Amino acid sequence: MLEEAPNVVTEEGLRGLLGKGYRAEVVCKEGGEKRHNSWYGSWIIRAVSADGRDDKLLVTSRSFLKVREFKTIVGLVSFLYDLGCTVVSIPLEQGGRVFHDAPGQPSGTGPILVSKD
Repeated sequence: MLEEAPNVVTEEGLRGLLGKGYRAEVVCKEGGEKRHNSWYGSWIIRAVSADGRDDKLLVTSRSFLKVREFKTIVGLVSFLYDLGCTVVSIPLEQGGRVFHDAPGQPSGTGPILVSKD
């Protein structure tokens, strides 16, 4: 299946790529909206190589190729924390993008640098 869909990655594959120096890019597809005490919107994650020449979209399964979409900030932060990010920045406007450096290991592995490009 890799040959059929080379530009996608599952969560397990994302962890492996992060361990090889890729960065997790959070992309805001639908602007964040605060409802009571929670934020809702639409965010996706891409794995981007250090040189920016290769990128892969996070999907739920390689067999269905459905893009993994996060509808709440809580869900997104929880996912990023599980990847090893201890500091998270989230774009709230449509089209916004933020890179996160993570070791691709379970949380608690040490401080993670977050940069905004």
